[in-house]
Order: sequence, then structure tokens, then C-alpha cells
Amino acid sequence: MISRTAAPQLSPRPRRLAAAGLALAAALTLSACQISSPVTTDMNYDPADGVSVDAGDVAVRDLLVVSEGNGAAGVVSGLVVNNATEPADVTLAVNTEGQMVALSPTVSVAPGQSVRLDGASPEGSGTPVELPAVEASPGGIVTIVVQTSLGDADSGLAPVVLPQGPYGDLVSSTADSSS
Repeated sequence: MISRTAAPQLSPRPRRLAAAGLALAAALTLSACQISSPVTTDMNYDPADGVSVDAGDVAVRDLLVVSEGNGAAGVVSGLVVNNATEPADVTLAVNTEGQMVALSPTVSVAPGQSVRLDGASPEGSGTPVELPAVEASPGGIVTIVVQTSLGDADSGLAPVVLPQGPYGDLVSSTADSSS
């Protein structure tokens, strides 16, 4: 007669230890991704359509150009914030045919205050900073230099966007002017 015996069974404790070891190994393996990846919340980025330019204590946020491009006029949109303790006059300039051309008007910003470049304000409409002709097509870029009366300057590559959606009121399109 042949005696058959059952295979030895592991007690629940070694199974739990094996499962815990496997979970620990998986956690260590998966968390290693964080070692080689930067923490994205620590990275600077522009969370809007435009770009940021810092000229000393004067910061320009969401800087962009609204235009149909290809020689049409345009309006600069963005917010100038004066973080200095004294007033600042801000002049924007673009490179046109190899020469830097200052845009008008110059924007005056009180200390600790902000001014919109498109002329919109809570008190009513101001004067927008305008470009007489935007050579880039929508989707292209325009280099804009930000110069302050405090002696600081910097430049940014501002995107050109069509006067549609939230930018539809900033410039009149050729379709609007022909009707």
C-alpha cells in the first residue's frame, strides 16, 4: 500500500510576511520614479496664454500681442506689476526692420500697484499699448523689450493671438471693419 501525504502547507504568518515583502518591494520600485523626475510644482511656468518678463522689481505677466498679423495693427495685452517702493514708467519696444521701436503709450505704475497693457481697468477704459504693424502671423512670436524708468530691462518672446474669444474686444478685425 502506498501512502500519500499532502504537501506541507505554509502557515498564514509566512504568507503575510511574503505579501508584505512583495508590497514593500513594489512601493520602493514605484517610488524610484520620483527620484529621477523633478517636482513639477517647484518649476516656474506661465499658466496663461502669454509669457512672463521680469525687469528688476517690475514684473509683466501674461504678455502677448493680439493681432491678425501679417502687417495688421495689434494691441499688447498683459499686466504690469510694480513691486518696487517707487513709481515706475514702463516702455515696451519691438524690433522692426532691424531697429528697436518704442511702443506708445508709456505705462506708469505706482508702487505696489498693477496696470493692464490693453488699457482695460476697473475705472473704465485706458489707452492700450499698440503696435502699428505686426509682421508675425497668429501663432508666431514677437520679441518685446520691457524697459523701466528704474533702469532695468528684459525681453520676452510674446505669442501673437487672434482677436477672438477673450481677446475679441481688444482690436477690431478686418472682418468687422468691412461690414
